[in-house]
Amino acid sequence: MPVIKDTFGYLQDDRRVDRITLSHPRSGFSVEILEYGARIRAINFPHARRGPVNTVLSYASLREYELDTAALGAIIGRCANRTVARAHPEFQLSCNDGPNHLHGGLIGFGRSLWRAVACVDGGSPGVLLELQSPDGDEGYRGNVSVQMEVRLDSPLSFRTVVTATTDRATPLNLTLHPYFNLTGDPDVSIDDHELRLAAATYLPVSQDQIPTGEIRAVDGTPLDFRQRTPIGARIHETDGGYDHYCPLLPGSAVAAELSSRRSGIRLSVSTNQRGIQFYSGNSLAGATPRMFRARVGLCLEPHGFPNALNEPTFPSIMVQPGETYRHDTRYLFAMTQD
Repeated sequence: MPVIKDTFGYLQDDRRVDRITLSHPRSGFSVEILEYGARIRAINFPHARRGPVNTVLSYASLREYELDTAALGAIIGRCANRTVARAHPEFQLSCNDGPNHLHGGLIGFGRSLWRAVACVDGGSPGVLLELQSPDGDEGYRGNVSVQMEVRLDSPLSFRTVVTATTDRATPLNLTLHPYFNLTGDPDVSIDDHELRLAAATYLPVSQDQIPTGEIRAVDGTPLDFRQRTPIGARIHETDGGYDHYCPLLPGSAVAAELSSRRSGIRLSVSTNQRGIQFYSGNSLAGATPRMFRARVGLCLEPHGFPNALNEPTFPSIMVQPGETYRHDTRYLFAMTQD
């Protein structure tokens, strides 16, 4: 069956969480999504020699996802990344990262229970999940209705389309947070993965990881991934690893390309978002109940400019009543040719 829906577990308050598995009928490529946090639990690539290779970090149990603080596989909202929580005169957001608001707050979309409301079988199997975020949620205004569609749109790719509407003006800046490790081995570092980003600039940040408002060229810095480069090549020149937002060059058909020579698997990411946050999993060791080591998974998080709510020079992330927020990202997998 291209679509299988089963019970993954029960939350501590006894609410049931279902798992939806989408499988391509010809290739064997599959994606697992949990209703808890609309999390991508597994992306199984049909490797010719090794069989199915799960290309993202995963937990075996729902309890581990409840204890997780690394947002493993989650959808992030209402606003991704870090925001100065109390800086805006109209929004007093919850603080869950010192004085800052991180990844939607204390609960956010990633710890909320979504519901799968429709499944589509056939040659392009998919699922539609829904979430209602009430007025005042984590300090945000407006009742927000969110839908997330995940669909296998080719034998080796899937597409996520997230749409949202509101009845009051509110910031919306969602992202997807799977941790990729294309080797399929969660004990292997991602330092020898090779990355290419369609970005000529990045956003410098303060000591607490808040963008300063400056947009700086990547020339001569460890953030220059315009050509395919091993992640570990210059990571020692960073302050503990990569955790940087990179605005994408306009018109880029492929926003990011990631590959592993060890497995031969390549991932291409396309998105309608303005940039990608590249995070090399620096704090994984202290944020996961399974105790993954640091840098055994990396995130490529498409979203709008972080802290744009408080930075008037950044492109606006405000959504008005009558408008529809839309986040469209595609993940295409293949075997490398070199």
